[in-house]
Amino acid sequence: MRSDFNEFYPTSVMETGYDILFFWVARMIMLGLYRTGKVPFKTVYLHGLVRDKDRQKMSKSKGNVIDPLGVAETYGTDALRMALVIGSTAGNDPIISEDKIRGYRNFANKVWNAARFVMMNAGDKKQEIRDQKQEARKIKFTKEDKRRLKELNVLVKTVTQDLENYRFHHAGEKLYHYFWHTFADKIIESAKPRLAGANASDKAATEALLLEILRTNLILLHPFMPYVTEAIWEKLPSERQLLMIEPWPTNKKS
Repeated sequence: MRSDFNEFYPTSVMETGYDILFFWVARMIMLGLYRTGKVPFKTVYLHGLVRDKDRQKMSKSKGNVIDPLGVAETYGTDALRMALVIGSTAGNDPIISEDKIRGYRNFANKVWNAARFVMMNAGDKKQEIRDQKQEARKIKFTKEDKRRLKELNVLVKTVTQDLENYRFHHAGEKLYHYFWHTFADKIIESAKPRLAGANASDKAATEALLLEILRTNLILLHPFMPYVTEAIWEKLPSERQLLMIEPWPTNKKS
């Protein structure tokens, strides 16, 4: 239909393997110019060839192919997506093995368990932390809390820049290390004594801090791990719309 053509041609980005640049991409450009006078896309993003742990190209004849449907069934689609993205640096062929996919299955479990802990303790603090005008009266963040929120702002900024510049592997790695090693290992662990304490004001600040960091990380992780993040999002207090249409976090105040 003409309406479909007007809406979808031209597109903005073509993503493909470098081995078919001249077999397929160049022909699409030539045919598009011939038939419409317009190139079909402005940017071509070339990924590497998927290789096994011995750096051999995967092929059925060699018997070193990993069945994507099989490993997705075993370890989850999110784990497979992360394994394909992280380590896929520009100009290099990504190495994929079942061990790597299993590792990101463990990360998906880490995200789920950390979120469950936060939701068990946080309560409904979303409105409080979003209401910046009344935040000073409602939530008394400590100096360390404010430092953590500034750190979160930096994460949002750098991940956004990476995505806008097609550095998907960098964005994925930053989110992986921040969530596991900073949020789960440090922030949550240091929050446990505060949550168990008798100071109601400090407990409220801790709850709000954890929920805000979790919420922001779910949005940032969603392009990489859409299934587990959406499932967690549905359980967050006061969330009413799907995570996939939630606005991207920008200019977050601490």
